Amino acid sequence: MNVLVVDDHATNRKLLRAQLEAEGHAILEAGDGVEALAVLERDEVEAIISDILMPNLDGFGLCLAVRKHERLSGLPFVFYTSTYTSAADMEFARTIGANRYLIKPAPMPALIAALRDASFQAFLPVPPDEAVILKQYNIALKKKLEDKEISLQETVQKLERAQERIAEPHRILERKVDERTAELSRVKVELRTALTLVTQLSCLLPICRCCKKISESNNCWQSVEHYVARHANASHGFCPECEVKHTVGLDKFIAANSPVSP
Repeated sequence: MNVLVVDDHATNRKLLRAQLEAEGHAILEAGDGVEALAVLERDEVEAIISDILMPNLDGFGLCLAVRKHERLSGLPFVFYTSTYTSAADMEFARTIGANRYLIKPAPMPALIAALRDASFQAFLPVPPDEAVILKQYNIALKKKLEDKEISLQETVQKLERAQERIAEPHRILERKVDERTAELSRVKVELRTALTLVTQLSCLLPICRCCKKISESNNCWQSVEHYVARHANASHGFCPECEVKHTVGLDKFIAANSPVSP
């Protein structure tokens, strides 16, 4: 059987082609209803499997055009959709002459069975009052647009929530970076101030030029050794030169003052 697959997604057409060719069918393809009508005018087609939601001319419009065409009106027509799934959609499809209505994804045996049954079923005649059909068509399209809008709003809300979850750690990180930068700036200022004080020798204590005693704020003079012991907890000793000098002097003093043995 020569089957025309109509779907605006190339991946869907490729999958159906592989599955139907494995069952022995020859496949023609179209990306929307307008392309499908062009294929039907130039090629021999024995059945149509069509999506509904497509640009230019959707599946409902294609089915209606086929049923109104003198030569093509008897073609088996199977809807295969994932978007128009309500009972009202299925009822409208029957109204305009669809033979079968399948929801994606359907197992291949179900699709093959739909094609077989459609081939032996006479199409439902289109009611003469096209105003009724157009009204139902508009209702179906309006409902689908409303569903799409709701779906888009839900998607936007999910994206906004996800963006907020991502933005919160960024805000925390930025705040920590700002705090750390401020802290480093403060330390830098303190270091610069300390360096200035050291450079200007502003922290030197007053020392007597004669006795070398140190004066504190209370005008109490004390020896360097005493001041250092109080403030630095440091021990004192002799440098190598002073150690030799004082050791020799001490030895001489001891020798001079030692009693002479009889």
